[in-house]
Amino acid sequence: MFWLLLFAIPLLLVFAYPRYLFAVSPAKTSRLRLVVLLHGAGALIATVLFANFGLTFWRHPIPGENSMALLLVPLVAVPVFFVTALSLLLRNQSMLATFAAFLFWPYWLLAALVFVGRFFEETKFNAVFCFLCFIVAVLFAFAAGLISYRPKLAHVSAVAGVVALPWVYWSTLQGNIYENQWIIFNVPDRELRMYNGLATAELTIISVALVVFGITIGAIRLLPDGWVLGRVPLCERTWRAAATTLLFLAVWFSQSVMPYRIPGALDYSSWPILQILHVEKRGLQFHETCIRVWGRRNQPESVSFSWNDRRLFEYRFQQRFTPGELSESLVERVSALIQSSKSVKSNQEQMKPLRRWNDNGWYVAGESIGVEAYTTENRVTPPQEVIDLFHDLDKVPRGRETSEDRKDVCLGFCYDPLSGLGSLYANHRCRYEGTRYVCR
Repeated sequence: MFWLLLFAIPLLLVFAYPRYLFAVSPAKTSRLRLVVLLHGAGALIATVLFANFGLTFWRHPIPGENSMALLLVPLVAVPVFFVTALSLLLRNQSMLATFAAFLFWPYWLLAALVFVGRFFEETKFNAVFCFLCFIVAVLFAFAAGLISYRPKLAHVSAVAGVVALPWVYWSTLQGNIYENQWIIFNVPDRELRMYNGLATAELTIISVALVVFGITIGAIRLLPDGWVLGRVPLCERTWRAAATTLLFLAVWFSQSVMPYRIPGALDYSSWPILQILHVEKRGLQFHETCIRVWGRRNQPESVSFSWNDRRLFEYRFQQRFTPGELSESLVERVSALIQSSKSVKSNQEQMKPLRRWNDNGWYVAGESIGVEAYTTENRVTPPQEVIDLFHDLDKVPRGRETSEDRKDVCLGFCYDPLSGLGSLYANHRCRYEGTRYVCR
């Protein structure tokens, strides 16, 4: 509610401001030009100041008296904005309109320094685009209020929101490799508090979609009336803006969720010396069983099991775990398999999700060996010693079973063999590039 008051009320003023500009009909062109120049200069000065002070505003402690001074700004400005906006909306005039208009850009700059600057640790070049993205809300609010008076100018204001696209690109398609708005939906319920729940991710996705839609619809409306396709002017085809927005979201989604991963990073201090994963696909149903052998310097010490039964088009599924005990004979066989696997050529290009209606895959990986894939698609049969060892390990005495909730925002289509082998986090995820997996 606090941030809503600080931002929604000034934007309400921006929405109502066209009523002040066009209260006298016809509006004087000289007056409109002066207003455009003044607000353009205000936006430019605010952008330059943010680029210079946005990086340092929160690096130095703010003395108590300065903090009180900062608090007085919204206490004075917000009531002025609210009274002015209310008067313009009800009566189309206000004695405070000119004062509120001049007060707006200093207020908006301070709001950006307080709200954005404290989290901002980038270059001045990126800071400029960050603040321009912050201004896009102003452009859209002004366009919404202006549409009844000057439609063309309103569409130009909406299209000016294109200045936000570089920042949208950096914060979405580029983004943080350890976290993005889409893979937040893969976070188990018990860990959602670490990421402030799903609300922030949902609002970010909706906001980006609205920005893209607003810019696109403005550009379409500015097309000449004489451009006709199928007897309908192109400027009236709103569905193209919706299609463009959906296409952008699809590209952003695919770049963010593939391959499957969970936000954050995991320490490499403990990693299995041998893993054997068996994946059976029957229609939409998957059954995955992974056996992990733990130890040091390729000397087996313990074994654990994990398995799941998941389906395509299913968002949630359960991953189950249980420890086991290794006998001396199994320790020797595991050691022998590790030694023999060191000389086997890795075929990581086959580490792709199973797509056939009925499919079968075996995968062998370890701390000091490459990844070996044996699937129906590549027509490579796993060595009999791998299959025999898997079934014999599967029969050992097991301990107490535990389970955890897993989610896949890709509805099962992104969950690949590497995920089944435990490579879930960004710092040990691999991306399929051309003919091989590249781990960064």
